[in-house]
Amino acid sequence: MRHSSWLYGIIAVAALLLCGGCATTDYVTGAETYNFYTLEDDVRIGKEVYSQTLEQMRTKGIPVNEDRERVRELQTIVDRIVAVSDIPQFPYEVALIHTNVANAMAAPGGKIMVFEGLWDREKGLVSDRDELAAVLAHEIAHVNARHSTEAMTRDMGPSILFAIGAAYAQSQEKEEFARILAGTFMVYQGVVVTHYSRRAEYEADRVGMMYMARAGYDPEAAVRIWRRVVEEQGRNHSPLSFISTHPSAPQRVQQLEALLPRARELYLSGTPEP
Repeated sequence: MRHSSWLYGIIAVAALLLCGGCATTDYVTGAETYNFYTLEDDVRIGKEVYSQTLEQMRTKGIPVNEDRERVRELQTIVDRIVAVSDIPQFPYEVALIHTNVANAMAAPGGKIMVFEGLWDREKGLVSDRDELAAVLAHEIAHVNARHSTEAMTRDMGPSILFAIGAAYAQSQEKEEFARILAGTFMVYQGVVVTHYSRRAEYEADRVGMMYMARAGYDPEAAVRIWRRVVEEQGRNHSPLSFISTHPSAPQRVQQLEALLPRARELYLSGTPEP
């Protein structure tokens, strides 16, 4: 009984320490959310991730930012979208990584990396400036919604509590309890965390489409990109797609098509949406 009280006491203290004072307002939706990190933390973490990633690329012999004209074009698009975003004060910066990977990613605080395979003039996934703006707006939406540090906040509590439980089980030689904890943590990682990841992708698609429209880029380009992905991948769904960290391409096309009329009104009116 004494050990159980000790365990419950530590869990209660850990929960209070993690949750106390981390309630904040979502800059995009205005709703209450939980984020243990400040905007300054986002900037600091993002700078570290950005510099380390670019250094790793250079160490592996992968060129970075060698086509200065294209880097300037990327930065111009980013600046236009940032001007209509919800957290324009972040120090946004974009890098072009010269490798055939077709991807883009954003670190917290506005650091964005575009891999040249995405923007190859002949074989890239995007074929024009509006489509490139759609990808960049999606990444800027992730930054504004603070998805990375919110996810870090969500994972912090369960990770600590599971670690405390595992330590207690080990100290008491309760192997069965330890196995149950390990299984529970796997379920948490496989269902809860991926659910939040899919939700973040949907939100970034939605917010990014509105950002690009307000910035003067044709929002239909976002639909074109994902239709192209569907054509390349086919419509084969994995039986375990419900635990995928990203929504399927057809699902994303469906959501973007539903949002297109609203986004097109913004694009044609040239009036930023409040």
